[in-house]
Amino acid sequence: MSLKIFTGNLIDNATFTASSQNLNFPPSNLKDPRRTKVFRTLTNTDTLILDFQETSEIDSIFIVDEPRNGFGISTLALDLNATSNFTSPAYSDTLTFSTVHGVGFKSFVQQDYRFARLSLTSTLGYCELSKIFIGKELALGKGPNFNWSYQDKDLSIVKENRYGQRFVDVITRQKQINISLSLLNKDQMDKIFKIYDEYSNTKPFFVSVGCVNMINDPNRFSGMVYLNSVPTITNTSFGRYSLSMTFEEAL
Repeated sequence: MSLKIFTGNLIDNATFTASSQNLNFPPSNLKDPRRTKVFRTLTNTDTLILDFQETSEIDSIFIVDEPRNGFGISTLALDLNATSNFTSPAYSDTLTFSTVHGVGFKSFVQQDYRFARLSLTSTLGYCELSKIFIGKELALGKGPNFNWSYQDKDLSIVKENRYGQRFVDVITRQKQINISLSLLNKDQMDKIFKIYDEYSNTKPFFVSVGCVNMINDPNRFSGMVYLNSVPTITNTSFGRYSLSMTFEEAL
């Protein structure tokens, strides 16, 4: 099954310690649901330490860009630890991200951590981050059948002057992913209800659909999304359910 859903973002309750910051773009902007609200530093090499306030289960990091200007970083290294002393962190890795699709994602073996350090580099004179997820996958487990479809919603408004010159919006497309699940049991349904009850169309979460064994570039079908439609649920047989729902990219 190649549907990964990420809710319970530890960023929401984290406190931040930045090596430098532009006061007009504070780290608290990372908690804003709008991707255009960014955190920006003052140099090309910076760190941001996050305190999640308590030890939490972590197995994934997800990053999306600012939709008009792309990623404001060249590299991002992640360290995770039980303490804020990162001399010998318990976990270290470098995140790769797709500048074409504006997504970066990595999963790893689940462990308990309280602190994260993001080491950033750039060539812009500053480093900039839009939205990040750090936390644990909302795993549905084995059993469900899974189907999906994808489309790009056209957002462009094209204006043309008398000379034939065209003026087009910078943000022209929005991802929409339609999901169908069947043979869900009651525990798996509870996890789906968690998405609807806690997120729905008011709070974004993150999804990744597909894998390299199915498609060459699953980044196209991943990102920060809202639940666009209320799930349609059918009780197909005793204790088994099917549903359909739509994810719409958050911009």
